Amino acid sequence: MVIQPVERTREMSVQWRMRTGTALASLVAVMAVGVAPADAEPVPMRPLNYDKTSRDGWQLNIKVENEVVNSIPNLANAQDSREGFVTASATATAVGGAAPITDSIFILGYQLGCQSDVSAGLQYGVTGGGGPSGAVGIGGGSPVSASVGLDGGAAGFVQTVLQPGVIVDLPLSNMTLGQSGVAMIDIDNIHIKADACGGDVTIRSYAYLRISTDVAHTQFAIYGDPIKI
Repeated sequence: MVIQPVERTREMSVQWRMRTGTALASLVAVMAVGVAPADAEPVPMRPLNYDKTSRDGWQLNIKVENEVVNSIPNLANAQDSREGFVTASATATAVGGAAPITDSIFILGYQLGCQSDVSAGLQYGVTGGGGPSGAVGIGGGSPVSASVGLDGGAAGFVQTVLQPGVIVDLPLSNMTLGQSGVAMIDIDNIHIKADACGGDVTIRSYAYLRISTDVAHTQFAIYGDPIKI
């Protein structure tokens, strides 16, 4: 048996710890920056249904079906940005009232909440296609936005930046009730994103209906389950 001198043993122990520490640091660095996050599977959301009777006798109903949220890694690989694609079908109906409906609006959209905001600003605009383009800004910083299709190949967007703990509405599509008292909205693979968010980004769908007659004004909404993107 060969017994190492004490000083030699200490030296080898120190070298081993140094080499192990270096290897471990290299492994952590590879894990942190060398592996891209995998795409999440699209998540089907539960269907929503809400019945309401207005004070002037209209039987109202809102349904949201076939909702899917597809969270994806940020295209720019930015750590403070989140994005995803949403699909849903919403239907509103109004039947049975005596007084005719003089005005209505049906909206399908998403509410978006950011845990901690790192900027400020507000922008509205239209980009691309045959429509006008441009944006008007108040303040600065990166926005939270929803991209929606418009006529003529243009792409519209509404952007806002969240303060910590604030929730914003992102209406994606709207229409009035038809003569039959029905309105149907379909969104398919619509892009939503949140920029300049330092924490979790959570979204939930909503559908809103408002009707007016000569004697009553009624509005109500339903909300989906929150989900992180």
